[in-house]
Amino acid sequence: MKKKAYSIIVILFLLNIINLSFILDLQKDNLLRVVFFDIGQGDGVFIETPEKHRIVIDGGPDYNLISEKISKEIPFWDKEIDMIILTHMDQDHLNGLLGILEKYDVKNIVWNGVSEKGAKKTDNWLSMMEKEVGGKTAIVKAGDRAIIGNTSIDFLWPDSMPEDDNDVELNSYSLVPKLCYHSNCFLFTGDISFSQENQLIGNDISADVLEISHHGSKQATSDDFLKAVDPSLAIIQVGENNYGHPSPETLGRLIEENVRTLRTDKDGAVEVDSDGKDLKIITNR
Repeated sequence: MKKKAYSIIVILFLLNIINLSFILDLQKDNLLRVVFFDIGQGDGVFIETPEKHRIVIDGGPDYNLISEKISKEIPFWDKEIDMIILTHMDQDHLNGLLGILEKYDVKNIVWNGVSEKGAKKTDNWLSMMEKEVGGKTAIVKAGDRAIIGNTSIDFLWPDSMPEDDNDVELNSYSLVPKLCYHSNCFLFTGDISFSQENQLIGNDISADVLEISHHGSKQATSDDFLKAVDPSLAIIQVGENNYGHPSPETLGRLIEENVRTLRTDKDGAVEVDSDGKDLKIITNR
């Protein structure tokens, strides 16, 4: 009898958890949620649209870490990711996506198609894509657009593809997605540098939130680029490193332009919620 009563208590407890998750989901209706994870020296962003579609941009350097972070953002029984976007194939952007492909049901993959032929990471990526997603992949470049409910993603870079993958600077071909929900926009810049920024200036790159390129490298985020984007918030995804990231020069340019700047090594994970007009910023998540 006691065993039966205990089973009923456990079932009721689980039902209460499910109810709580459902209530919390209802409270977040009509909000776009963008979480910049604290995953060390690398990029990894989780996006949940108001319609509950899920998008991941880059996966950080660790195979398992971003999957663990995502598991805390969605109900434990739900394993669906609608889209992952790989900006480029550097390990600190790629590795965690391999873990996501293994652990989650990924519906679509978007990337730039630029790889290092013969490299182990290339073989791993291509084989995992084929195994886990099959044909649901898209190679995109500037001018391509994805519409997901009321959220749009415009790809602003690269404007062309390299002729020879064997001698390619991967950073130069980083995808630059601009995500907008009504009047609020987020610009993700991968690892582009001054040269690519200069070619983007003149396009519609304005955004409320700017993910700073290349973890705050001194070779990116120019004054002119900052003026063109005109963000109210900049986020630097960075961890312990030997590269001097984020550089004093980049931080100085952000101060000079009066841009509020958060960095994951100091402020922890940063969540930015949008109702389409206003932003709510949550740090140390």
